[in-house]
Amino acid sequence: MMELGRFELDLGMRRLLRDGEAVRVGSRAFDILAAIAAAGGRLVTRDELMKTVWPGSIVEEGNIDVNLSALRKALGPDRDLIITVPGRGYQLAQVPVKPLPARSVVRVGLPARRVSLVGREAVIGQLCAALADAPVLTLTGTGGVGKTSLAIEVAHRMAGEFDNRVAFVELATLNTREAVLQAIMTCCGLPAENETPGLAALTTELARTPRLLLLDSAEHVIGAVAEIVEPLLAASATLRVLVTSREPLRIRPEALFKVDPLATPTAQASDAEMLQSPAVELFRQRANALPAGVGAENHEIRLIGEICRRLDGIPLAIELAAARVDVLGVEGVRRRLDDRLAILTGGYRTAMPRHQTLRATFDASFTLLGDVARCLFQRLAIFNTPFTFDSMRAVVCDAALTEDDVIDGIGELVAKSLVNVSLDGSEAVYRLFESTRAYAADKLRGTEDVRQIASRHARFVAALIDAHDERDAITVAASADLLAA
Repeated sequence: MMELGRFELDLGMRRLLRDGEAVRVGSRAFDILAAIAAAGGRLVTRDELMKTVWPGSIVEEGNIDVNLSALRKALGPDRDLIITVPGRGYQLAQVPVKPLPARSVVRVGLPARRVSLVGREAVIGQLCAALADAPVLTLTGTGGVGKTSLAIEVAHRMAGEFDNRVAFVELATLNTREAVLQAIMTCCGLPAENETPGLAALTTELARTPRLLLLDSAEHVIGAVAEIVEPLLAASATLRVLVTSREPLRIRPEALFKVDPLATPTAQASDAEMLQSPAVELFRQRANALPAGVGAENHEIRLIGEICRRLDGIPLAIELAAARVDVLGVEGVRRRLDDRLAILTGGYRTAMPRHQTLRATFDASFTLLGDVARCLFQRLAIFNTPFTFDSMRAVVCDAALTEDDVIDGIGELVAKSLVNVSLDGSEAVYRLFESTRAYAADKLRGTEDVRQIASRHARFVAALIDAHDERDAITVAASADLLAA
């Protein structure tokens, strides 16, 4: 911790406070401020900043200007805290600088945090605040969106609030309620016991002292987790539970936080805007860790922006794509995105199997679907653009999949983060991410339904055109690439 006049710079929790209130700054802007503050009043050259903030990476020097501009904007009336010395570098203004006692945040029972979570600083702050208020906070979202990384970072930052009593429980390999209970007990330092005495002992232990439980990848044992967590929370006012899952627990004290993908640049974005995009920054970081890396040419930045858009800003997919740059080049990766399930396979060797390939990520969700939801999911691949319930009913319903089935199935797909839903006025509009649709289409091609679904979809589009309804005509125009279906 450092005190900079009216500011406090918390290097451990990566927070900037002004008069005790949090100031929202991006991760790179924070690193720049930390480097300048650490130098006291000494001048810090641009070259020093490049080596400190982007170690081992080849990035444009203009990134310093972009992030400094963002930092000064965040500082507002205190923007003169950082002084620019033209042609030389930057230094801290003449304000009192003194170290503060560091918070004791021991990383107990947690995997190591990632060096940086690109574009996630604001989300991390929101999650820390939410966890302080909610007995159980569940991070939901599509596979590969970064739920686990965020949860681990939040747990590290919040560990001091629980006297470092933090238990990380990996649920991905567990299949029964008893296994879940015993895993939680083991991670809390208790001997594993059978069902009834085990739950009683765990309840007693967790009621004694403040504690944070991080339950990771709960979706395939969601019922067991819900049945265990609810009575634990009822018995302890100081217990907090942080859960990552592709669907909610659905218990009374649960607060939900949907983790969205990283922001991606539009096709019309300028090169500078492309460079500021979190998705583009993540791609470049991952690619620059490889021997060949990526260049900074304008055309290459725009190709990266297109790749990130087509991957919907999903961090895992972006990292897998960046890992292929050494073999295919940026243009080669872009050209082969239509075959993304085959090429996006270069995950970290130490990652869980479901995070080593894009297909494995979707397999993990698909296997948890009921028969109705599985059938509906495959058929929804026919929609390349957002669609309404009426459109869906007209195309996918038949003797094997009734309207009631569709209502139940779409509810399950939304709950399990495979379909996104938003409201257009009073009407629900559904959408599949491009990679999700690619997986669904791959599954549909292996069924006997594919010709019938394509035929019904073509007739549906033709009927909309014939109806000459202006609103539908606009929809069809936006979906012109589907007319050949």
